[in-house]
Amino acid sequence: MRRYLRALSIYQKIDESGVVKDSTHVQLLLLKWQMDCYDALLIDDDLAQSILRLRKKAKDCGDKAFEAMSYFMSGKWHHLHDKKDIGYRYCLDAVEKLKSSDYASKHQVLRNCYAELMKMYMRDGRYDDAMRMSKLQEEEARQPWSMNILNANDRGLRRVYALRACLLAKTGRMAEADKAYATWQKILAPNVIDDMEIYDYLLLSHHSEEALGIITGYRDFIYGYGDSISMRMLSVLNKETLLFIDMGNLEKASEYGVQMGRIVDSLFIRKTGAQMQTTYSLFEEQESSHQKSMWLYVAMAVAIAFLLLLMLFLYYSRVIRQRNKVLLKVLNGLNAYRYAALHDELLSPEIVTALEQVKTYGSDADVSPEETEEPDDEDKRLFFEMDKQVTRDHLFLKPGFGRDDLMRLIGVDKNRFGKMMSKYSDASNASVYVSVKRVEYGAKLLLEHPEYTILTIANECGMGNTVTFNRTFKAVFGITPSEYREKMAQKAKQEVKA
Repeated sequence: MRRYLRALSIYQKIDESGVVKDSTHVQLLLLKWQMDCYDALLIDDDLAQSILRLRKKAKDCGDKAFEAMSYFMSGKWHHLHDKKDIGYRYCLDAVEKLKSSDYASKHQVLRNCYAELMKMYMRDGRYDDAMRMSKLQEEEARQPWSMNILNANDRGLRRVYALRACLLAKTGRMAEADKAYATWQKILAPNVIDDMEIYDYLLLSHHSEEALGIITGYRDFIYGYGDSISMRMLSVLNKETLLFIDMGNLEKASEYGVQMGRIVDSLFIRKTGAQMQTTYSLFEEQESSHQKSMWLYVAMAVAIAFLLLLMLFLYYSRVIRQRNKVLLKVLNGLNAYRYAALHDELLSPEIVTALEQVKTYGSDADVSPEETEEPDDEDKRLFFEMDKQVTRDHLFLKPGFGRDDLMRLIGVDKNRFGKMMSKYSDASNASVYVSVKRVEYGAKLLLEHPEYTILTIANECGMGNTVTFNRTFKAVFGITPSEYREKMAQKAKQEVKA
């Protein structure tokens, strides 16, 4: 942990000093290294900011490789926070971008990406996908290194077989796992950090003595860097405790358990002490600089006033948007419909109005008597519950999400579902319904993220490519995504001038 903190401090000082402002590549490397440090230190907020900084810089410079690295880290972050489908999509898209780049060290980066994806799939029990990543990792590990680093390829292959042995052991294929372990042993490029990857195999195959040697070497390594009281040391001691239990040495296990307790207490005291020191510093600063506090209050008042003005601006911008003929029948109608559905106002007039607006979109014809016929209350409730869940949980972003998934949500057959779709939605079928959901989400992203490209928006809302996104968006809103963004920007400027 201290190594990463020291490295992070150095990277930040260099970045802030501006000494590398003339080298775009070095700037990108510094931002990537900072992102990697935040990832290793598990500092969530700073990691998210560093991802965005790297992505923006890479986009400004037109560097596809570093932009892909930022998206891969974003995918890891989403997966860690239980947004697994989005996480995998980000990571896999990033890998494809990296493969098509001309980045000098792309094979080394891809090798690490496949290793991370393999571990993600293993944690989720998706062992076939994990094995596919292992094979891709091996392909990249056999590529020659772009830099002359001693035993670089051997280290890469040693990590491949360590992870593969763990994967095979987890799936119960112990004979194959033993072969992978034997290959791992033959590759003479040991490294205390990389060799930790073999731990799970050694534990599952009861090679306790070998596992203990690996763990002890790693513990001595991090202890040498001053990490005697850290979450990393706590994890190492936990692994050693499990090993001693497996070996039947309960006395040693108990001893390590006591050490773990001391570290937990120390970490708690350190955190509490830091919080108390921060509080004390705030009191001291407030006591010694009353005048500065007054200016702070003034600044806060100005900020609040600015926020109020901003809220008014957003409110009136929305009012103007609602006057737009194209958006009135679709966005406003559907928003009213969703609001009612999410609040279970199933019989409210807003829902009927919203449905009428959607059904008559693009046509001046009156609604036929068939369409105004009183629908079945149970079907209506089921459809609104389904639509509420799809909208709230962003289910439409899942790859391959379609009719069968929608039917499973409410437990009806395809005939009944088809009738419900025709009654309560403007979509002709489930595929169109999902596509409309995606482009509506895309319209929201277009307004919230003006820095995103159309391709990024298309990927974010699950469309995959700009051709499909543009065609579907125009079919729903009557204008292209670029025209929509431009029109909304013009209206915002007009409102500011007014």
